[in-house]
Amino acid sequence: MQTFMVNAFSIPATTTNPNILSGQPIQYWGRAGVLTLYGNASAVGLSMALSLNDGQTNLQVIPTGSTIGVASTAGKVKTNEDFIGQFAIPSAVQLMMPVTNTTAGALTVNMIFAIT
Repeated sequence: MQTFMVNAFSIPATTTNPNILSGQPIQYWGRAGVLTLYGNASAVGLSMALSLNDGQTNLQVIPTGSTIGVASTAGKVKTNEDFIGQFAIPSAVQLMMPVTNTTAGALTVNMIFAIT
């Protein structure tokens, strides 16, 4: 098992980051695995999606506009509270996770990606 964390990734007011995984080791998958995703936001107003792209097709795993819950403890992801989902990921794909902030102030997102 490998764990990758995205901590306090800031999303400016009324913007979308097209892929919070851009440039991160988890962005590209070499072989198939299972992704367990946990995450939360600093306040209400963040939404996300999760897509897989193999260079020819784009498969949306988490639909665009899915809300991200608010952290019960600021800056901490709790696996017993912040479970988002578990997904089979095929080999040779790129993960894309756009996050949108619909509020008038910057918000942060925290995620744990557990790979088995």
